[in-house]
Amino acid sequence: MSLFPVVHTRMLGTYLSSHRFAWVLLVGLIVLLLTESSMAITSSKSQSVRTTFVYTNVDTTAQLMGRVLNEDGIVVVGANIRLNEYVGTYTDSSGLYIIKGIKPGEYKLQISHIGYVEYQRTLELIPKDKVFIEVRLESKPYENGTIVVTASRTQEALSQVSVPMIVVQKQEIQQSGNLRLSDVLSEQLGFYLVENHGTGLQMQGFDPEYTLILIDNQPVIGRTAGTLNLNRLAVGNIEQVEVVKGPSSALWGSDALAGVINIITDKGSKPFEWGLNTRYGTHNTKDISGQFNFKEQHLQARFFGNVNGSNGYDLNPETVAPTIPKYTNYTLQGGVKYQFQPGLSLDISGRYYREDQSFQDVVLDRRRSFDAYGTEFQQDYYLSPTLKYAVGSVHLIEASAYWGYFESESVLNLTDSNTRYFSDAFAQKLNKVEFKASTFWDNTHTTILGAGTNTESLNAEIYAEVPGFASTYFYGQHDWRASDDYSLTVGFRYDNHSEYASQLSPKLSTRWKLTQDFSLKASFGGGYKAPDFRQLFLNFSNPISGYSVFGTSTLEAGLQQLEESGQLSEIFIDPSSLGEIRAERAYALNIGADWFATKHTSIRFNAFRNQVRDLIETQRIAQKVNNQSVFSYVNIRRMYSQGIDLELRTASFLLNNLDWSVGGQLLDTRQRITEEFDDVVDGVVVKKEKTRYVPMFNRSRYTGNLKLFYASERLGLDANIRVQYRGAYGFVDLNGNNRIDGRETVNGYTIINTSVAKTFKQQYRIQIGINNVTNVTEPQRLPSNPGRILYAQVSLDF
Repeated sequence: MSLFPVVHTRMLGTYLSSHRFAWVLLVGLIVLLLTESSMAITSSKSQSVRTTFVYTNVDTTAQLMGRVLNEDGIVVVGANIRLNEYVGTYTDSSGLYIIKGIKPGEYKLQISHIGYVEYQRTLELIPKDKVFIEVRLESKPYENGTIVVTASRTQEALSQVSVPMIVVQKQEIQQSGNLRLSDVLSEQLGFYLVENHGTGLQMQGFDPEYTLILIDNQPVIGRTAGTLNLNRLAVGNIEQVEVVKGPSSALWGSDALAGVINIITDKGSKPFEWGLNTRYGTHNTKDISGQFNFKEQHLQARFFGNVNGSNGYDLNPETVAPTIPKYTNYTLQGGVKYQFQPGLSLDISGRYYREDQSFQDVVLDRRRSFDAYGTEFQQDYYLSPTLKYAVGSVHLIEASAYWGYFESESVLNLTDSNTRYFSDAFAQKLNKVEFKASTFWDNTHTTILGAGTNTESLNAEIYAEVPGFASTYFYGQHDWRASDDYSLTVGFRYDNHSEYASQLSPKLSTRWKLTQDFSLKASFGGGYKAPDFRQLFLNFSNPISGYSVFGTSTLEAGLQQLEESGQLSEIFIDPSSLGEIRAERAYALNIGADWFATKHTSIRFNAFRNQVRDLIETQRIAQKVNNQSVFSYVNIRRMYSQGIDLELRTASFLLNNLDWSVGGQLLDTRQRITEEFDDVVDGVVVKKEKTRYVPMFNRSRYTGNLKLFYASERLGLDANIRVQYRGAYGFVDLNGNNRIDGRETVNGYTIINTSVAKTFKQQYRIQIGINNVTNVTEPQRLPSNPGRILYAQVSLDF
């Protein structure tokens, strides 16, 4: 079977039709800019005409021009150019800069950029002087040089970000030997994996459905029951993973109620480079990945491919179906970028993923058992063009489009009769067009304005007729950097949706550097999560158990159908009294501090409080004659999560080339419940209600991690130990009282991973490792953890 998706002409036609205006505008912008470029080239080739003007005052000012590159000859975009107290400028997307109208005299030229050593020299400019200076900046390898985009949707230094954020670098991912995004994130402070229709991530007490997942600023679709399975995402081509904690809807919209995870892929830094990685481990686990990056004048190209598979495993021998079935998945990802002229570029990126599973099972039907075999597959792909046009060094205009598709299918067949017993199919489309304009007024003010439109559709057997979602939005943000020591950011986003009320999400954040080594940061933000297709349009009845679940839009019709067929015995809640379902809302306050206690030691602290209302929950609406229930969804719950993150990092402590970190999180997550009780009023027993906040299930009060990384460039040797700890937590509500009782609490666990690697000639690397050294297994709570895994890995980089 081909690994590449087939894009049907009819599907593409529907997409173009639904976005005709946006696409016409995008194509028009491309034609306009290309025409401008062509006219400029034609003009340069034509015969020049000299015209003489007579001025009463002769212009004697000088002009400074130049280009800024790094050590490898790659242009440095956004470098700060200053002449004494002159306002200065920034390099554009081609690394060029120009300053006109300079009075003759002596000046001190300063060129700086985060991550590089500042360049300085003295210039003597004479009247009518025109000077061109090309500079190559020397890299300054330290953590504060990390550049991020997720916090503000524009490039900025991690050290200047005013919201809670962590960055996992490519070096850490490679040294740890992790292959999937779930493995990488599970080792970070305050994160732990949870299982619900896939492996998701819990952050600041929020379930996986409240965290937005991006690849290069574009969404990853294909959630099941709200969870996007992180095992779908390979990390072999990742430059860094950026995580913003707390509501981020002011920039990113729905699903960013808990935060944002943005995967930044490797675009390459050399004219040509390629690499290959192979791995074999326990359970016949195989992983092969390769990538290459190419740069030649105006053209850049990148490609990544990965094949990952396993025989699966069974943590419960008493069952026929395995815990994780045999699977094979494929990932193809890449892009092309072309620089038409200085400041004008087009980047087209895409991704394709497919996974196939097969397994044996037993079906129990009417007290009889039947052997069965099942297959599952899922695939997703997207295509995203982005056009960027820099107007000098002040304005940057971006136009982007996104077309994404996800589908999955599960089939269970009876072995003896080879007949289909069960099947389920699901398909989702997301189309998106966005325009963004950034203005860099000077060294202190930056403004971002953006607008876009989304259309989303779904097709599944368990859903009623779905009209599809449509939304438009616009957002704005202004960043004021009063000095290197103080910054203030304000922003908002407004979303207008076809199926629920409009949403306004605010943002306010600040950073204050009190001393050279100590800074404070604080942020307040709002976030929301839109009701999904399941909560609006589900129409499902279990053929074996007999219960039914309806979305809010299909509830009245579903109850009427059940009543007409004589299947209802009692209705508890009149569906007309429920009203329209609302988006879930959250507001959060984060206060943190960074203290660089010594040259090699830092302490990071963050305290947070999230207040959430209108959480959507399942509600029993009616009862059937078979004593089974009818469910739907309502806004009834409130919750809050609050806690403290504390982390200590140090380098070259006790032993040269040894970096280590230790951190912990204290978390308190509670939901509001309503309890009934009897009271005596005037001698009469009456029912009363009271509300209170109680701890929530599946949240650990204490979590922590410890990481030690040793790397010797001289010996070509690196080794590491990574420890994850999760404290006790309430697992399941056995008696249905919404409170965690003693017998519903399960013990915590500690997982230890380690590896050692040897690099030869800076190109060949051999690594061996053990994940889950102590063989911790939790079949019910963490089925994605297979127990102890031994592996060997070989990498080539050229």
